[in-house]
Amino acid sequence: MRGAAVRFVLRPEVEADAPFRLALFQASRGPGWDRLPLPANMLAQIMAQQFHAQVQGYRAAYPRARLQIVTVDAEPVGRLATDRSPDALHLIDIAVVPERRGRGIGGAILRALMAEAAAAGSAVTLQVARDNLAAQRLYHRLGFAATAADETHLTLRWSAPPPSTLAATT
Repeated sequence: MRGAAVRFVLRPEVEADAPFRLALFQASRGPGWDRLPLPANMLAQIMAQQFHAQVQGYRAAYPRARLQIVTVDAEPVGRLATDRSPDALHLIDIAVVPERRGRGIGGAILRALMAEAAAAGSAVTLQVARDNLAAQRLYHRLGFAATAADETHLTLRWSAPPPSTLAATT
């Protein structure tokens, strides 16, 4: 699929998406969670609590956020959470199911967000975990630059290049 145009559709999240969103959340926690020396039911309960905490945190921090499900060929394959302001389109969260990662879906979504921001004359901002090296490589490849950092996350920003003088004369 690399090199080919990735076709995806975004649709609003609905309550019926909760099981998919929880499974995606669990799959996106990184290695190690499934190897904790805890009974399976306790691990499932911890994951559910973490998921609900994330949902509530997003609602509190971004009350106007767009929460969307990413589909490819009508199959849910990911989630996108964004917040728009006059000066930036903030990427709150993006996740793709593990079996679809590395196939260009994330890059296609990001390029679409970048095009939207460029058309609005704004930037794209996001935070990425310091240990999420694959995502960092993708963001840097697309032209995002670090603007801040703390112990756990990097803050990145992409700004549309200024219109060229050639484009201004046509």
